[in-house]
Amino acid sequence: MTANGAACPGGGGSRVVDAGEGWDGTCVALPSPVQAEQLASVLYEPPVLAPCTPSETPEPPPVAATFVRVCAGNTAQKPPAFVACMQAGSDGTCRDGLVRHEFFEELIDGRACAPCECGPPEEGNCVADVTLYGDSQCSDRVDAALGMGLGEMRCANVSSPLPLSAMRAALVEAEPGTCSPSVPAVIGALERHEPHVVCSFPEI
Repeated sequence: MTANGAACPGGGGSRVVDAGEGWDGTCVALPSPVQAEQLASVLYEPPVLAPCTPSETPEPPPVAATFVRVCAGNTAQKPPAFVACMQAGSDGTCRDGLVRHEFFEELIDGRACAPCECGPPEEGNCVADVTLYGDSQCSDRVDAALGMGLGEMRCANVSSPLPLSAMRAALVEAEPGTCSPSVPAVIGALERHEPHVVCSFPEI
């Protein structure tokens, strides 16, 4: 807020009064009081909605994959759950009547999720009662509590013989807003190395 030496709309020697970063509204004493002869009005800044905190960046969805083991041996003595297959041609094709299967020796997951972001808060509302005091312990009122809502910059005349030494604020209405999240996005890609092709009979 701004303490003014002249009545509203202000002026006459102004001084910004700041409670500091992260103020929670509890009684705070000013480093140096504003003397009564320099205090004719106060211009109050409106409260603001705090930004939303993004969620932690998630992991990409898991990759569905099949593990394959290819063994050389007699097809008449194949282990249970194994199927008879043969190697593809040098060009990676299977002869007519066989089904082509392509597998990769190595799969490298280089994917990541883009960090979550939040848009500005919307549709919320809050009203704060701000009270000024003539002593550092917030006992002697200089000005009665003034309710400040979003977007309301208000000026109030002060006629107290006391200096402005401390202030206090309390939320009397707090309706959280909503923030639009960023669109989920996966960055990076899967890398497949060393392809292998085998051919099997269609009834397998």
